[in-house]
Amino acid sequence: MKNILLSIALLGCTTGLYAQCNPYYNFKEGASWEITNYSAKDKVTGRQVNMIKSMDDLGNGWKAEMNMKSYDKKDELILDKDIEASCEDGVIKLDMDRFFPEETMQAFKDMDMTIETENLEIPSDLSVGMSLNDASLKMSGSIPFKMEVNIVNRKVEGKESITTPAGTFECYKITYTINTKSIMSMETSGADWIAKEIGMVKSENYNKNGKLQGYSLLTKKD
Repeated sequence: MKNILLSIALLGCTTGLYAQCNPYYNFKEGASWEITNYSAKDKVTGRQVNMIKSMDDLGNGWKAEMNMKSYDKKDELILDKDIEASCEDGVIKLDMDRFFPEETMQAFKDMDMTIETENLEIPSDLSVGMSLNDASLKMSGSIPFKMEVNIVNRKVEGKESITTPAGTFECYKITYTINTKSIMSMETSGADWIAKEIGMVKSENYNKNGKLQGYSLLTKKD
């Protein structure tokens, strides 16, 4: 399973209308950041470069268009696409594409694929012990291929101080289970660390036995 940060390591530092919706994901047009993925043995396995292209006022929040470029361990571009995030009535809704394995994205990057999602949500009032909504993603293509990813059992486990190359942040830790269905079914798990004003700063993913498989860190932000 690809490392967990990728497209939802969304950050920005803005004021006014957009800042009022949710304290964990404050955006501004032109903001950019980099996420680096690592193996369990601390070897770089890839990176993502993200940028907020535009923002629109929804009255009760905002909608942002973000460009995401994903690179493999050889720093070769494997994905370049625009995705959306939104905030309505204090609830952030985040794209689910990050939960597809990198090897799957690379294999099907030149093919016509259909994706259906129930997006992740991050409320503005996170607290330890809170349960969060489930999310899902389904992908199918012109060739006989289907994959479904369900994110369940999301819970705010605690608060921790996390240090990355981009700084030190006070974070809420959110854990979850990842159920992947394709030719074979697989259950893994993950944890994300989310900081106010920044969004995601760290993520880890584990196999079915709870062994660390890889992690991602916020390494640059503008």
